[in-house]
Amino acid sequence: MRSSLFLLLCWVTISACNNENINTWSNCSKASEKVMPLRLSFNDTLNLFLDSMMVMGISTPIDYHEQGHTLYSLDTYNKRLLKYTIDTPGQVVNPEILCQVNLKEKVTYFNYISPDSLLLYAYGSAKLSFYNIPKAAVYKELTFLNKIAGMPQGIEAAPPYASPSSPVFFKADKIIGAGFLLGEKEKDNFNGRTIFAAIDRTTGTPSYHVPYSEVYREHNWGGSHLRTPYTTYNAHTKEMVLSLPADHHLYVIDSNWSIKTVVAGSADSICITSMGLAKGNEKVLDAEVALQYYLGTPSYRNIIYDPYQDRYYRLLEKPLVPDKTGAMPLPGKQGYLIAFDHDFKYLGEGQLPDGLALDNFFVTRAGVYFLNLRNKDQNIAQYVQCKANM
Repeated sequence: MRSSLFLLLCWVTISACNNENINTWSNCSKASEKVMPLRLSFNDTLNLFLDSMMVMGISTPIDYHEQGHTLYSLDTYNKRLLKYTIDTPGQVVNPEILCQVNLKEKVTYFNYISPDSLLLYAYGSAKLSFYNIPKAAVYKELTFLNKIAGMPQGIEAAPPYASPSSPVFFKADKIIGAGFLLGEKEKDNFNGRTIFAAIDRTTGTPSYHVPYSEVYREHNWGGSHLRTPYTTYNAHTKEMVLSLPADHHLYVIDSNWSIKTVVAGSADSICITSMGLAKGNEKVLDAEVALQYYLGTPSYRNIIYDPYQDRYYRLLEKPLVPDKTGAMPLPGKQGYLIAFDHDFKYLGEGQLPDGLALDNFFVTRAGVYFLNLRNKDQNIAQYVQCKANM
């Protein structure tokens, strides 16, 4: 009896310990190339004037059109569509207020389709609204989540978490976006936890595609920051490209949802380490715990296709290290840009300046512009041009 009780107590103790701390696992790159320094220039800055009502932040929706050198921005607080014509570098650019956007839901992403039409996306409802500007009214709605029919059996789909770093793609027959569900689960339905949601443009029927890569099959990745997908679209090849934070590979996805895996990480020695807590541990739900884990391990993020140079840029973030005095820099991670050609051949990598909003950017013929969060002038939204020189 005592022996059985002893074994039971041991099992309970071990289970409790396993629910607290577990061994971490590191996904380390197997670099076969030397790090090639990439010469990055940060010459031109773009200064956009903000009136007393406008705030430009990390999640402010923007849409750049190279034809006309026009940046459209949505003032979500005051529901205004603004237009900046940015063909005069170095000068402060004043906005033109195009219209009010009368939509009750909070718009988190948009596309300027034409002078008469906008596509508005609300993450809260996973709904797309086609908006007629002259009539100030929605003329068509589509949803990525069919709440009436529900999810297909075995599917735990995420609504698109749309932004410039994970845009909504328009194809001839589908509208596609990528997103993620928060959390880690002990008994995760691995194949059913999908990243992409697609809407058939003819029928309006949603469908769900592409689970996480094998790196995510086991271990605890924090449930948020290292679960966030980043995507881009190559209109020439008609392929989407997926970047996952804990994975040294990229995933190239064609129109039939066939997936090709390519090695596309840093040439440096990089180890991305899982969280040292069991998935069922309640601490995982603490946003501060998840943030500190994310800040303490390298991770990938944006994959950007530059159609003007026919290149890809992938962003890597590394944990910050104390300075000579032992003090830590401002909270965050150090960003790096890794360049690849159109066939994902490694071209080099270089360090990005501090303080860039990596989710708020747009690509031009002159380079990639990122919002500068260190700009102190509240009347100016400043974008810094990043150009890879080869």
